Amino acid sequence: MKINRPQRKYKSIDLLPLINVVFLLILFVLIAGRPTTDHPQQIEVAISRQDTAYQAAPLSVRLGADDKFYLKSDDPQSLGAIAELIAAQGVAEQGLPVELIADRRAHASALMDFRRAMAEAGIGEIRIKTEYAPEQKNGD
Repeated sequence: MKINRPQRKYKSIDLLPLINVVFLLILFVLIAGRPTTDHPQQIEVAISRQDTAYQAAPLSVRLGADDKFYLKSDDPQSLGAIAELIAAQGVAEQGLPVELIADRRAHASALMDFRRAMAEAGIGEIRIKTEYAPEQKNGD
C-alpha cells in the first residue's frame, strides 16, 4: 500500500527588499550626517568641550597661525579693512554677530586686537568657531 505524503514546500526568504532598505539607510546616514566645516584645511580650530548648536553669522573672519586676518580670499586683511566692511554691510547696526574661525596656534594678542577692533566697529557679539570633542574618561 502506498501512502501519499504531502511534499514539503520550502519557502525561501527574499532578501532583496532587506538589502534595499539597508542601502537606503546607509545613504541617509552619509547624507544627513554631521556637516563638514567650511574653514580651510590649513586652519586647526580650537577644541571645545561643550556642544552647542551652530548658528551662522553674516560675516566670517579667519585668524591664521601667522596672526593675520582673512576673509574669503587668501589675501590677509587689516582690522581697519574688516571694520570698513562691517560698516558697509551694516552688520553692527543690525545687531548681528561676527564669526571668528581662529587657528589654535594663533596668539592671544591677535584675538584681543580683533576684539578691540570689533568693539570699536560696534559689534556686540563675536562667535568663535571651535571643534567639539567630548571629554574622554580614563580608559576610554
